[in-house]
Amino acid sequence: MKTLRALKKYLSPCRWYLIFSFIFVFLSVALTLFIPILIGQAIDQMIDKNNVWFDNITYYLIWIAVFLVLAAIFNYFYELCFSKITQKVVKELRNDLFIKLQQSSIQYIDSHPHGDLVSREVADIEQISTGLLEGFKQFYKGIVTILVTLGLMIYVNYILAIVVVIITPLSLFIATFISRKTHHYFQKQAKLKGQISAYVLEMIENQKEVQGLCYENIAIATFKEYNHQLYEVGKNAQFASSTTNPCTRFVNGLVYAAVGIIGALLMLHHQSFIPLLTIGGLSSFLTYANQYTKPFNEISGVVTELQSALSSLKRVNEILELDKEIDQGNIILQHPIQTIKFDHVYFSYDENKKLIEDFTLGVQKGQKIAIVGPTGCGKTTIINLLMRFYDVQSGGIYINETNINEIPKNALRKNFGMVLQDTWIFKGTIYENVAYAMPNATKEEVIEACKKVHAHSFIKRLPQGYDTIISQNSGLSQGEKQLLTIARIMLCLPEVIILDEATSNIDTRTEIKINQAFDQILEGRTSFVIAHRLSTIQSADKILVMKSGKIVEIGTHDSLLQKNGLYKKLYYSQFQSSHLTTE
Repeated sequence: MKTLRALKKYLSPCRWYLIFSFIFVFLSVALTLFIPILIGQAIDQMIDKNNVWFDNITYYLIWIAVFLVLAAIFNYFYELCFSKITQKVVKELRNDLFIKLQQSSIQYIDSHPHGDLVSREVADIEQISTGLLEGFKQFYKGIVTILVTLGLMIYVNYILAIVVVIITPLSLFIATFISRKTHHYFQKQAKLKGQISAYVLEMIENQKEVQGLCYENIAIATFKEYNHQLYEVGKNAQFASSTTNPCTRFVNGLVYAAVGIIGALLMLHHQSFIPLLTIGGLSSFLTYANQYTKPFNEISGVVTELQSALSSLKRVNEILELDKEIDQGNIILQHPIQTIKFDHVYFSYDENKKLIEDFTLGVQKGQKIAIVGPTGCGKTTIINLLMRFYDVQSGGIYINETNINEIPKNALRKNFGMVLQDTWIFKGTIYENVAYAMPNATKEEVIEACKKVHAHSFIKRLPQGYDTIISQNSGLSQGEKQLLTIARIMLCLPEVIILDEATSNIDTRTEIKINQAFDQILEGRTSFVIAHRLSTIQSADKILVMKSGKIVEIGTHDSLLQKNGLYKKLYYSQFQSSHLTTE
């Protein structure tokens, strides 16, 4: 019920469609169910072989035709209304889920398999549409059918109506009992589907590494294991739920037989306190008995879909119920950015594993700060904290003496431009990719930015130049894609630029040219550069050498080389051969 209550706010805007759908389904069902009475009355006009009232039969047949047409029209409008409700609810659910994912913290995104999140956005939402809402439609129509049929059965013969009402609830009891027993199967099934989606996405995204390491057989074996688990759970779920329909049909058979036998006895042994039951009346009642049990069959028939849909809705609600990423900042950042200060910062991703401890650093406007150190020492974490992808656990980071926690995240991040080691290219033209951070940029501005990073020449060689459609797997080299991401930053020129291994995928010759362009564009701007190639940071104003989350050395390139510290060891480990040659 808690899961179903989540749909309430999505159904509220559709209240008028719900009201009209209720009216239409009532009229459609009422007209349809009144037809057996007309058929029974027509049967009663056939008294014997030579005593048939054809005029009366024609009269009833005309009304039957009219009722059939009207019932079909009202049913059409009912289906139309409910289709609008279904698609509107699904659209809003999908929108809210995507918005929630966009507003969720990087920490949440990083801690969940991306394939599973995609599965919730696509497969689970679709399951809600085809399973839950379609099931509601069946349930909605079924309730109306039951109530109207019950009223008409009482009208025809209340004795037989009591018989039907006493026996039929067995169907509901059986369906409820089985659904409770099978619910955990469908929850596990939905979870396994998400795990398989995550695993498939992971393998596809890293297919080069998989084949390069000859991991295909192991990957296939792992997938088969996941798939076998899904098969076992799905088999149990489907088998258990499929027993519902035969069981309810068996009960329906009992109802039909009971009505036929008791009805015949009532006709043979008529009493004054029992309404007169004719052959036509018994024929009508047998139709109603079958019609009365039909909704139970239809509802039990979609139990499997309903169970799967409820499990999917629960998975979607897990994200929708997440608290929005906390952003209480309301102070307007003063420009230009003159100072950035890390003041005794502490942070760790895992409370049992320390990372950043007592990190203190002061940066002045226009300085180029390089951060180097062994893998896992916390270099990228410093950038994550500065951008507020994660918040510090102790201490503070200040820009112009203002704590960044007091500045709205969007307002803060607009002042930073990031170029990461991992490139991100979406499907679109080269112009659209470069102008991603500045959608109103003119083509001339985009071309100028690309010229500065030496990307213009290879773009002009493409079939449609800047209008060429590209994607992450479009055939561009890793270096060419990196040039485009660097051009994005060149285009918007933020006050602070962050380069996280930005030139690691570019050949040495192009790297030199890009560094020259960076030197021009970074003039007067503050920059943070994370690099493993120490040759790219020799001109930095400050080089921070980090180890285990702490600054162990700080200085310029020349001053650090004069020390027998970690930086000198890192530097000569990269340039030992050239150094020996020089000597």
